[in-house]
Amino acid sequence: MGEAGRTFPATQGPLPGNAGEANAVPTEHESNAGPAAASAAHQESAAPMLDVHAPHDAVRTWKDFFIHIAAIAVGLLIAIGLEQTVEYFHHRHQVAEMRRSLAEERRMNEVIFTSACNEFRRYAPILLGSLQTLTYVRTHPGAPPSQWPGRFSFYISIVHFQDSAWKIALQSAALAYMPRVEVQTYSDVYARLAEISDHSVEEFHAVIRAKSFMLQLTDSSAFNSEQSIQAYALISDVVTSLYLMGVGERSIASSYSDFHGSPTDMELYALIPPAPAKQDVEAVREIAP
Repeated sequence: MGEAGRTFPATQGPLPGNAGEANAVPTEHESNAGPAAASAAHQESAAPMLDVHAPHDAVRTWKDFFIHIAAIAVGLLIAIGLEQTVEYFHHRHQVAEMRRSLAEERRMNEVIFTSACNEFRRYAPILLGSLQTLTYVRTHPGAPPSQWPGRFSFYISIVHFQDSAWKIALQSAALAYMPRVEVQTYSDVYARLAEISDHSVEEFHAVIRAKSFMLQLTDSSAFNSEQSIQAYALISDVVTSLYLMGVGERSIASSYSDFHGSPTDMELYALIPPAPAKQDVEAVREIAP
């Protein structure tokens, strides 16, 4: 008891077992925050701060400045060198894949080339027989087909070489890593094959024109002079296209040994005679590059 009429609360001392520690009374905000906020606050205060220091001392002299610039330059050169090295080996792998695709496509074209040469030898005698027949009918009007020296045939095989691998290679940046001579060789081969394919298409169109004309005749043995001349001209167009195909086949076979079986010079001259004179052949060889 204190003074009369007034009562004073007893003074609170330290709790048992917590001697020397002050009994902290939580504030109203801390009481309302709950245990979760208290735990977060404790973790935040306990986490160490990331202390960042400059890797080098401050640049104080020109020597330090140039050393700093040199270090940056060397680092950039190393990074660029590593990037180019990775890119180089990547393109080497692409070039190897490209070569495999081109080699496979070339083997396919060799088979097609052999078939085209066989087609030349099959169809050339038929065309020559057709021309002989037209000449015979002109001088022997009304002669039956059994007496003709040849026959008419408009069934042919169209030659089309594969070039998808080459087209893909042309669009690839890896082609720049292939030796120039090798690229020129591929380009030359595909250009010659494409020329043969173009002549084959021309031959097909010529055959269609000749066939369409022959279908207009009700009796193929009763050619008049004008009809015989026109039919001879149409079939001669077919002969010309086949001859140009044979020349292309002969040309590529003379330059690349893996394309073989092409028509001989005598087979070509038999289709469109005459054979050139020996002195002409020698003169052309002398002036040819």
